[in-house]
Amino acid sequence: MPFRNDSKDEENTYFINGLMGEMILNNLQKIKDLRVISRTSVEQYRNQVKPIPEIARELRVNYIVEGNGQKYGNAFRLRTQLIMAARETHLWGESYQKKVTDIEDIFGVQTQIAEAIAGELKAKLTAEEKKLIKKIPTDKLETYDYYLKGQFNWRKLTEKDFDISLKYFELAREEVPNFGLAYTGICQVWLGRLQMGFTSPDVAGLLAYEEAMKALELDNTSAEVH
Repeated sequence: MPFRNDSKDEENTYFINGLMGEMILNNLQKIKDLRVISRTSVEQYRNQVKPIPEIARELRVNYIVEGNGQKYGNAFRLRTQLIMAARETHLWGESYQKKVTDIEDIFGVQTQIAEAIAGELKAKLTAEEKKLIKKIPTDKLETYDYYLKGQFNWRKLTEKDFDISLKYFELAREEVPNFGLAYTGICQVWLGRLQMGFTSPDVAGLLAYEEAMKALELDNTSAEVH
C-alpha cells in the first residue's frame, strides 16, 4: 500500500513515498517467487479507508504491506508491517530509525525490509535476486534525491508538473551522467506528455525512445529500465 507521510512538512512526502514505499516495492518485485501488485494499481487506495480484506479482494492478493514514516533533517523513522489480509493478522513488523550520512544508510533499510518480508512468506530468494536487491543505483545521495523528486512530480500528471519532473531528472543526469534511472525518468516524462496530449507523438515518441535506449545501455539489469 502507499506509505503514509507522518512528517509535519508535506514536502517530505516524496521521500516517504518514493525512497521507502516505491523502492521497497521494486525490491519485492525482483523476487520471482512473489506476485507483487504495481504501484499504479495500489495508488488508488492512498486516501481511502476501505477494510484491508476488501482491498485485498479487489487486488486479488493474500498479503498487504503497510508503512508510515517521518523525515526530520537528515534522519528518518520508518514503520513497516506485513498483514495477512483475509484475517487481518499481523505477521511481521519492524521500526527503523536512521541518520542518513550516505546512500547506503537508505538502501540498507530497504534491503532488510525486502529480505524480512520474503523470509516471512517463505519465498525462495536466489543469489541473483539478492544481488539485484542489494544493488545501489548511484552512490550520490543528492543525485538520488533529485530522481525521487522527479518521480514524485511526474505522478501528478499535469503539464506543469511534467516540466518540474523533467528538471529534476536532468539535474540527476548532469550530476551523474551514467545514472541509468535518470534517463528512465526523462523517458517517462515524454511518455506522460504524449499520453496526456501535451506533446505530439512524432516529438515525444522519438525523445522517449532515445532516453530508454541510453538507459538500457547504461544498466541492462535494472527492472525499472526494462
